[in-house]
Amino acid sequence: MTEKSWAGQVIDEFFAVRKSPTRSQCDRLALSISEASEVHPVDVPGSLSYTVVCTRTQSHDQHQKESIILSFRQSPSRLDEEIVGLAQVIHGCLVPHGRNHGIMSGSDPPLSIYTMPLLPGVACLETLSYQADMSPDEEAKHICFVMPLARYFARCWATPQPMEHQTRVECQAEISHRLAVLKASPSAAVPISIISELETVLPLLFACEYPQVLMHGDFSKTNILVNPDTYEITGIVDWSLAAVQPFGIELDCLFLMTGYMGLSGWHDYTCRPRLWEAFWTEFWAVSGIEDDGGLRRENVRSTAEKAAKIGAILRYAFDRKADGGPSEISNNMRVVTDPATTNGLRVSKIQSFPGAALSSRRV
Repeated sequence: MTEKSWAGQVIDEFFAVRKSPTRSQCDRLALSISEASEVHPVDVPGSLSYTVVCTRTQSHDQHQKESIILSFRQSPSRLDEEIVGLAQVIHGCLVPHGRNHGIMSGSDPPLSIYTMPLLPGVACLETLSYQADMSPDEEAKHICFVMPLARYFARCWATPQPMEHQTRVECQAEISHRLAVLKASPSAAVPISIISELETVLPLLFACEYPQVLMHGDFSKTNILVNPDTYEITGIVDWSLAAVQPFGIELDCLFLMTGYMGLSGWHDYTCRPRLWEAFWTEFWAVSGIEDDGGLRRENVRSTAEKAAKIGAILRYAFDRKADGGPSEISNNMRVVTDPATTNGLRVSKIQSFPGAALSSRRV
């Protein structure tokens, strides 16, 4: 008996906990709403939604096909039209416009229905290398990937969002609480020295002069689409967790996308220093941050990378809530110091955390 694919298992789990509808009922409704002739699941499904590609053949040309995305989403993963609209203002056509079709009748728990255009490309999870060493051509493609990644962050920096003082206080307190929970945890998921360092920088991230920006909330390899031939970013999908946060909280993606997880643990790309250099060179150019003797750029980068460490902790060191955000419960992942490793950190117990994301060494 052939083992079901990872994608198939995710879809099965989504429907297993539901009273209604069934997968076939969703497929039939998707065909009706889209007036399509066929539907099939997206290649990389999410755990909080069932999303399909709906394809219809143009009546005048059987070879000309038109496709859209239709997504059945649980309440915690609903799309906020105002947030998605803001993301479109900042990032343009990389963000798909979604149309809300309301709640699916009889769905229990309720499912919201959205349609949106099918953006070109595939999830970068399917294209980025799973080998530490690359050929020159492969490295060039990865540089082609990190350049628009840098422009994404530069646009965020250039379009800071207003945040009320009380909201800043509450957001800072929430992150501070999570760091304290982790610090007191008997599992010592993250070295106390690193947590203490991040506690000191937290007030800087919520200071009035530090930019608060719209962040995606799950800026990962599953939600970034790329051209499979060039690795140029073609779309950024699933903005259900988007929120305004200090700049850099999502920069942990730069660690995650310049390496890979193998059977033996985390591996950095050998070309990672060059990828990082390309990223920051492009970021400075697009953001317009001047090089006044290097001090301002150094301060911006240093603070952003500390914010990225906090983002990495929130992403990995806590179990996930129903909406995909970090819970109050730290998981059993442990990161411990190990001078023998390149980055001074290694992962024990669960090999799921890139030590570089918390390393104090800069590439």
